[in-house]
Amino acid sequence: MNKTITVKIFTISKGLEVKDDIKIIRIKSKDYNLLIMEDYLPIVGKIEGNIDFESENDSLKLENVKGYYMHSNNVFNFILKED
Repeated sequence: MNKTITVKIFTISKGLEVKDDIKIIRIKSKDYNLLIMEDYLPIVGKIEGNIDFESENDSLKLENVKGYYMHSNNVFNFILKED
């Protein structure tokens, strides 16, 4: 069984978006770079920069974003701060 990450993106304008079967999450914030894969340790953080969600067939790239995230039990929650 292949393990993957479920991504939940919260925004005021679009509500909740759910992406399944994500293999890699790449965060490039102003203070750090982070690569999250399945079974990564629980983590909470703030991002000011870019975030990429990669699956086998698709990718989603968010550039110049500000927000907060939490990753636990292969679920990545991202709250996007909109201006």
